[in-house]
Amino acid sequence: MSTRSLMASLGYAGLTPFYGSAGWALTGLPGAEWAIELFIIYAVAILAFLGGTLWGYAVQVGPDSKRLRLVLSNAAVLFAVVAALVGSPLVSISMLALGQVLVLMYERSGRDSRDWYIRLRTRLTLGVLPAHGVAALAVS
Repeated sequence: MSTRSLMASLGYAGLTPFYGSAGWALTGLPGAEWAIELFIIYAVAILAFLGGTLWGYAVQVGPDSKRLRLVLSNAAVLFAVVAALVGSPLVSISMLALGQVLVLMYERSGRDSRDWYIRLRTRLTLGVLPAHGVAALAVS
């Protein structure tokens, strides 16, 4: 399996916890509150991971965009942590969805990004946003 195929497989598999926890929360069955907490924690982890990918790519690119990528990689993590701590699940879920979109927008704006990676990230972000919508419905 190529590295690209592995990255895509892992990325799509990574959508499962989003939909599993959001779907569970939506059912209202016992543990639904826990499922929302799981959703938020996982979304924080993924946004932190995306921050890490910005950091990792920063060490490979030229100095013009390196500083901004490094700062944004840290900002993504801090934003995710703040989102988890706001005290309102609906606000947390909304902020985490926004974080996903903002990271993608930054990645898509770069001239130094690999096309295949941007296509994958776009698909994954478009795949994860409806899960945030389901989770938001569950807490509304």
